Amino acid sequence: MNYDKGGMNVARRALRELVQELALGYAWIGLVPSWKAGVFLAALTWIQPLAGAVGLLAALSAWAAAHIAGADAAERPVAVFNGLLSGLFVVHVWAAGASVCALAVLGGVLSGWLSVVLGRLSGSLLTLPILSLPYALVAMLTSAAGGSLSTLQPHAYVAPPAYFGGHVDAFFNAFGALYFYTSPLMGAAVLAVLLVFSRYYAVLALLGYGAAALCLGTLGAAPEHLASTAWDSSAILAALLVGGLFATPSFLTAGLGVLAAVFAAWLALALGRISNVAHLLPHSVPFVMAAWLVLYAAVHNVRIANRFNMHLPDFPERTHARTRIAKARMGSPGSVPLALPFAGAWTVSQGFSGEHTHRGLWRHALDFVVLQDGKSFAGRGSRLEDFYCYNQPVLSPAYGQVWQVIAHIADNLPGSINVVDNWGNYVVIRMANGKFVLLAHLKPESVVVQAGAWVKPGDVLGYCGNSGRSPQPHIHMHVQTAAEAGSPTAPFHLASVMVEEQPVSARFELAVVPATGATLWAAQEGDARPLYLLAGRGLHYRVARNGAPAVDWSLHCEVDALGRMVLVSSAGARCVAESTWAVFSCYERNGVADPWLDVWLLACGYTPAAMQVLQWQDHCTSASLLPRIGARWLAVLAWPVAAFVRSHYARRWDTQAQGWRQSVQHRQALLGLDARLEALIVPQLGCTTLTAQVGRDHLVFQAARSFQRADLGVPAWDLPLRLSAVLT
Repeated sequence: MNYDKGGMNVARRALRELVQELALGYAWIGLVPSWKAGVFLAALTWIQPLAGAVGLLAALSAWAAAHIAGADAAERPVAVFNGLLSGLFVVHVWAAGASVCALAVLGGVLSGWLSVVLGRLSGSLLTLPILSLPYALVAMLTSAAGGSLSTLQPHAYVAPPAYFGGHVDAFFNAFGALYFYTSPLMGAAVLAVLLVFSRYYAVLALLGYGAAALCLGTLGAAPEHLASTAWDSSAILAALLVGGLFATPSFLTAGLGVLAAVFAAWLALALGRISNVAHLLPHSVPFVMAAWLVLYAAVHNVRIANRFNMHLPDFPERTHARTRIAKARMGSPGSVPLALPFAGAWTVSQGFSGEHTHRGLWRHALDFVVLQDGKSFAGRGSRLEDFYCYNQPVLSPAYGQVWQVIAHIADNLPGSINVVDNWGNYVVIRMANGKFVLLAHLKPESVVVQAGAWVKPGDVLGYCGNSGRSPQPHIHMHVQTAAEAGSPTAPFHLASVMVEEQPVSARFELAVVPATGATLWAAQEGDARPLYLLAGRGLHYRVARNGAPAVDWSLHCEVDALGRMVLVSSAGARCVAESTWAVFSCYERNGVADPWLDVWLLACGYTPAAMQVLQWQDHCTSASLLPRIGARWLAVLAWPVAAFVRSHYARRWDTQAQGWRQSVQHRQALLGLDARLEALIVPQLGCTTLTAQVGRDHLVFQAARSFQRADLGVPAWDLPLRLSAVLT
């Protein structure tokens, strides 16, 4: 019996995965990365039941072929949408019959197989997705062979109906044509599905279509030559792909999307004329070529490559949120996080693009000195020993391997420099990301590490000196792209530091590029973690709302397929989390409704670990977490203006409760909505008590038990908590 149940569960899971992959294939035609959207789009193809059935038959054939070819879960939906396109093409060109079904199956199989083979080639050689190129090849082959098949009867051409006139009908027709239904109403239905999931897509579609139409109109393209090229669909898809699916929304990426749209329209016209000689259509080749041309140049341009993510295509709104949170928590994309290379408080004497030497290829660099009463030295400053930072330890700012050491250059007298040995004594460390960090102007014969040694943040490398191009003792630090000292620098930032910039008092910064004159010191690691990120570890809570009887709710940690730690609630809601020596941070909340998880994240989702941090601010908390429907709708409709809330945090140590009392106020400015929360975070346990006041709602979370879920070699346990400190 147990064996039968296990087999049924496996079969259900396999069927569910098949349905989701098929639905995602339908969604990929419109570049929508959601299988839920694919369900609606699949239903639209059944407006003509025979066409829907043949399209599904071809999609299933492509899925099976891809599965046999060894495709994984990411490759199979791509095969499905190429096969689906092939099937829809066949059934809309020729009258239905046994031959059409056979041709759809054959085209689906070939499309699925080509999607795997060509997809892996394009991924390895170009680092670009295969897109709908397999469909285009199969459609051309099918068209060429169709003339030799006597059983095929072509459909008579039917002009699309006109409802709105001019470019409005043409714009909607372009969306309908994606599924081979050239009807403004069908196109409006497809666009409506896209709008449910992404409003930014609609903006890109309008920009791409408008730019392409303007370009072709200005050039005087003949309407009869454009009629069969599908230039409008190609232009819209190119704009959506380049400016939305693979990009972080910005004026630059939107502009590149528009450029791709213009390229696609121009290529559609040119390739349409060329392929007409062979009595063929270019199909989606113009779109694929335009997208490849722009994307390849973009991802190989070091200045803008970090604005694109070829490995995680998503709706632009989600990408925008992910990028904004990553920038706030981990610095700008492409920037290398470093720890401070010193102990105590030092001041930046020259920052990025400084007025002295941090220019051009070497603009990403920081110089540090020690100041007292605004001076870097005592007495007259005529001796090196008069300078406060001289002979102070220089620490490793990163994990890595010592790559090169120079330690024999003599120190300069104060005010003089050595222009021959520019960097003086220095240490170069190779980091895991392939970049190198250089610390220069060290004291001669003071370096205590050798090439080949492995170091970690905080390890002593040597002592501050005045060697090389250095008029006074200081530490120079930069990240460079190659091992040789003086190679071009790369962006970096400092992680988990206290920053003081007069007249502003000290503040905590999780990621910062300090300005000249800023004084910095390291934030000491503490133990303020709302939940310990260990696989299977969690907390059971009792949650009461407005004095009503409490309900059970739990939160635990799992590891996802990408190796990330994920918080999972008892309602099935999920959120990715990370916990480092610097911070506990949560992001990528999924769409499963769970108001208790939202409240928990509002209170604890951004918690610095450093004990010195008593106040901090954040501007990256999603407004969709606020337990008010108005705030959530505003976050969607007024994106990106209302997508985030401003948050002000404060905490203090509660001696009686032996934990951190952490309070936060979230404010949505457009609605004037405030959410006030307070949590008690007990070391070694986590968030044991939480209260929230949102409008008239008063919520109280009280941890009742901590638990560990069983795993292979890890026994389960469930321990009650005896806590005397309860928030009121």
